[in-house]
Amino acid sequence: MKKLKDSYKIAIIEGDGIGPDIVSEAKKVLELLQKRFDFRLEYIDAPMGDQVKETSGEPVPKKSLEIFLKSDAALKGPVGETTRDLVQALRFNLDLYANVRPAKSYSSICPPALRPDIDLVVIRENTEGLYRSLENEIIPGVWTTAGVYTESACERVSRFSFDLAKSRLSRGGKGEVVLAHKANIFRKTHGMFRDIFRKVSKDYPDIKCRDLYADAVCALLVKEPQKFDVILAENLIADLLSDLAGQIAGGLGMTAATNFNIEKRIGYFEPTHGCAYDIAGTNKANPIGQISSAGLMLDFLGTYHQDKRLIEAAQAIEVSVAKYLTQSKNEELPIELGGKADTETVGKIIAKIASTSSTKS
Repeated sequence: MKKLKDSYKIAIIEGDGIGPDIVSEAKKVLELLQKRFDFRLEYIDAPMGDQVKETSGEPVPKKSLEIFLKSDAALKGPVGETTRDLVQALRFNLDLYANVRPAKSYSSICPPALRPDIDLVVIRENTEGLYRSLENEIIPGVWTTAGVYTESACERVSRFSFDLAKSRLSRGGKGEVVLAHKANIFRKTHGMFRDIFRKVSKDYPDIKCRDLYADAVCALLVKEPQKFDVILAENLIADLLSDLAGQIAGGLGMTAATNFNIEKRIGYFEPTHGCAYDIAGTNKANPIGQISSAGLMLDFLGTYHQDKRLIEAAQAIEVSVAKYLTQSKNEELPIELGGKADTETVGKIIAKIASTSSTKS
């Protein structure tokens, strides 16, 4: 029998704006789950972002990056204007190629969710495309930008997407991957991605696949989001589609994301929304996306360390969020969803449910 780890080192990147507020609530949930499922997380602060840049001159201090690299995973809050610096230091430099963004709705939050039966995942190729920001001023007043697309990156994220769709079958997934692209315009780059996607699909005969123009996917997400399962796209397109999916499922305060490299077993977990400086410290932020990010982190650690304690704790978070959203009175819901509950109240209710409820949905 494999010996379980005594503890897991978690780098904490609180971020900016509402980041510290919502990370605090996620940690409260994690503290209760550690007691319930008998595991231990060791938190190590690894500050990055706007505030750190103001005090140290560096948005990603060397010490913080070292802490990140030595940790088992990182729980990250939203960051402000220095987001690009973190993207370069973490996603690009460490090759965290898979950005996974789930979007799930519930009947109790319709509206703002468009429908009660949305359950999809957007997968974003995280290391290439126009986000590499290869920008140049060729003559005064005229700028160009170039995107990078490689066969290897397109293939590995395609395989990742089909593997994820396959794993979702046991949880009610539809067994389909849709590639959103603009190969009609970017014939070489997006065309290559599309061709590789089609080739990889042949290795997964039990998973359906389609490739659609990205603008058509936008329209279909609004018209019939319940029909989607897994959506794959290159960096820029997936960034836009994932925010659209999150909003139609209830709001960006609800959505969590992973950024990882499965083969290297390294990654960080964060909400997809921004740092909302305007409500920082006011106790108005919705912490659900951050709490759900903590759940994704536990699932990642539990899966790759074969630790059922963490997998069950991750399931407890998923179930508790679902119960909170479906069983709470309107005034107990976050302000973002039309309720009256502040940040701490939302976190407290979810933590209480997670500490006692079943791990089965």
